[in-house]
Amino acid sequence: MIYKTIQKYMKDALVNHMETQAVLEENLYSELAIVYQRLEKELTQLNPGCNTCGTCCNFSTFGHVLYTSSIEVNYITQNVEVPDFNISDNVCPFLKDNQCSIRDFRTLGCRIFYCNPHYKEILYDLYEKYHCMIKELSKKYNYQWKYLPFLSQLAELKSKPSLL
Repeated sequence: MIYKTIQKYMKDALVNHMETQAVLEENLYSELAIVYQRLEKELTQLNPGCNTCGTCCNFSTFGHVLYTSSIEVNYITQNVEVPDFNISDNVCPFLKDNQCSIRDFRTLGCRIFYCNPHYKEILYDLYEKYHCMIKELSKKYNYQWKYLPFLSQLAELKSKPSLL
């Protein structure tokens, strides 16, 4: 009898914890969306221009690695299905017909990167500003901060079995 009571208590505690975590993540992601909206307003004023060629999503083309926070990768995976992809291709798996198929959920690095070299310095400063805002969200919500290559984080999350 005591064992069943303890078991029920543990199960209820786990459910409460999971519900609390879900609310915290929902609040975190709502605030992240607000950060992205503020950035979009600044970018609209700068107007660095995008010719929607999709080459920025082919990371090898520019010889770069897209780094991002775990918050942003989790935000993506909470909102869209991650397609199968080969990490060694070094191409964003969300690039479809030279367009971003997850535009509303894309990372800070994707939002800031433009092919236009005239905006490189300005956009670097803007990136730092918003990167700090996202890092502050991780502190506010006690969310583990990881800043690693996007594709490797995405591949790691995709390989984990779902808890549901």
